[in-house]
Amino acid sequence: MRIFKRKPKALSPRQEQRAGRIAGAILQKQRQAADYLNSRTAGISGKRWLILLILFCATFGSYCLYLLIQDFNSLNH
Repeated sequence: MRIFKRKPKALSPRQEQRAGRIAGAILQKQRQAADYLNSRTAGISGKRWLILLILFCATFGSYCLYLLIQDFNSLNH
C-alpha cells in the first residue's frame, strides 16, 4: 500500500561525504560528553546511585501527584 510513501532519493557523493562528516562530528561530541560525565561520576557507588534514583523518582512522582490533585480540586470549584 503506497499511498503516501516516497521513494528514497539517492544522495550524491558530495552529500554522502557531508552527511558522513556531520555524523562523525555528532558522534565525537557524544563521546566527549560521555567521557566527561563518566569521569565526573566515577566515584559514586552503586548504593548511592540507587538512593539518588529513589529520591529522583519520589520527588517527581510527588510533584506529578500534586499536579493531579490540584487539577481535580480546580474541577470541583
